[in-house]
Amino acid sequence: MRNLLLLMCFSMLCLFGCIIPESNHVEPDFFLLSYIPQDLNQSKIHGDNSFYLREIELPQYLKDPRMVVRPTPHTIEFREFDRWGEPLEDGVARVLALNLQEQSNDSIHSIFPNRRKDDLRWDLAVSFSCFERISNDRVSVRSKWTAKERNGLTFSDSFSFEHFLPVSGGESDELDAYNLAIYKLSKNILEKLSSD
Repeated sequence: MRNLLLLMCFSMLCLFGCIIPESNHVEPDFFLLSYIPQDLNQSKIHGDNSFYLREIELPQYLKDPRMVVRPTPHTIEFREFDRWGEPLEDGVARVLALNLQEQSNDSIHSIFPNRRKDDLRWDLAVSFSCFERISNDRVSVRSKWTAKERNGLTFSDSFSFEHFLPVSGGESDELDAYNLAIYKLSKNILEKLSSD
């Protein structure tokens, strides 16, 4: 009788021990940057604008896959459920190179980590200090870039972009603002380089 009672208790423990509570895990959303196709009526910049795009430099906190919001000037918050689908520096390099290539007649280019091709005119380095959402109402992008020509001529400039989001702006509006910022950065670079 005692063995039967122990067997029943053991069976009940096994039966109820296998019940797993419902998971409260939420899958994050992943986002990618994309280039903005050029207006077909817009003229392309002529001349040799071939380039090698060096590794994009980002502050350490932007290398985290989670997207960032800056609620105050001195604090940042990582968004647990909004993440980059690729390392941010790779996404920025990919989109910046596509925009530069699309806006220029010369399509020869190379991007880090690929090897530098021969006879490229410009060595281009871009460093970002800000690439984030600010206080849930705007997107801010700030960077500095330097282009060194193969004969030694050097151009450099800083770039700043701020875009206010709609009141009901979600991640789609935020991504559109980042894409627009990279597009405007590429225009800024090409206009300076073609002014020599």
